[in-house]
Amino acid sequence: MNNKEIKDRKPFLVIVTGLSGAGKSIFIKALEDMSFYCIDNLPVELAIPTVDFLVSNVKSGLYALGMDIRNPEFIAQMSNIKLALSSKLQLELVFLRADEDILVQRFSATRRAHPLMNSDDGLVPAIRREAAFLEDIEQEASTVFDTTEWSPHYLSRQVEKRFTQLNVSRNLNVNIVSFGFKYGLLNPADSVYDVRFLKNPHYQPSLRMKTGLQKDVASFIQTDSKTTELMKHLIMINEFLIPEYYREGKNYLRIGIGCTGGKHRSVYVAETLGRLLMQKKIPHTKISVDHRDIDNTDLVKR
Repeated sequence: MNNKEIKDRKPFLVIVTGLSGAGKSIFIKALEDMSFYCIDNLPVELAIPTVDFLVSNVKSGLYALGMDIRNPEFIAQMSNIKLALSSKLQLELVFLRADEDILVQRFSATRRAHPLMNSDDGLVPAIRREAAFLEDIEQEASTVFDTTEWSPHYLSRQVEKRFTQLNVSRNLNVNIVSFGFKYGLLNPADSVYDVRFLKNPHYQPSLRMKTGLQKDVASFIQTDSKTTELMKHLIMINEFLIPEYYREGKNYLRIGIGCTGGKHRSVYVAETLGRLLMQKKIPHTKISVDHRDIDNTDLVKR
């Protein structure tokens, strides 16, 4: 979305609420990944002035507030908040729920205390009290997500699908980094490819002080018949993997390309891989290329 589209779009606010343990934190994190400006557990008294401030000063036009039983006043004030804010922007009240036995399992797994649990009873009565308190809020919600059978990843994907009409989406940022093994492994890295089997320009006196960014070095590396075969396989595997990583919910993917010194072969392969992947125009993907060791002048025999 370009700047004009953002400017012309009416501000959009999502109020996320629901039962404790139903996935509100995951929901809000998914909205953050879609460029929403999110605030969780905001005091009820600050809801309207905070939204006014965001609309005036945070120009994304996409906002989300997490409000729940941690602040009991929000139950009585939700209708007033909705009425006041609906006149200023598009508003959607989302309620998350899940079956009682699933909520018990989730709290038992995380060992978190339910906000309504006290020493006089236990977890199940606390869950039931919260459901009773929030019954009217659930009825008032414009969207209800039942997360009983949903994994965290599936919930995040459903958030993306629900708000695609806003023309915003999460991107997978793919960073391809060349490096030299002699200076240490690339860390962190999701995938690492070792290209030290390719012909080495280091042993050509006219190329030794150059880098894989230069045409004569690239031409030399291309004379190795294995280079074309390598690039074919790298494109094939990453064209398959990148959409799968996106569907899994990753936001960042770091691919390492390593040679001995990080100046010639790895630089050429990283640049070529980045350029070819950009040409593929893989949806929801941003490609960048960096070279960790290209300026290192420690030239020892390889």
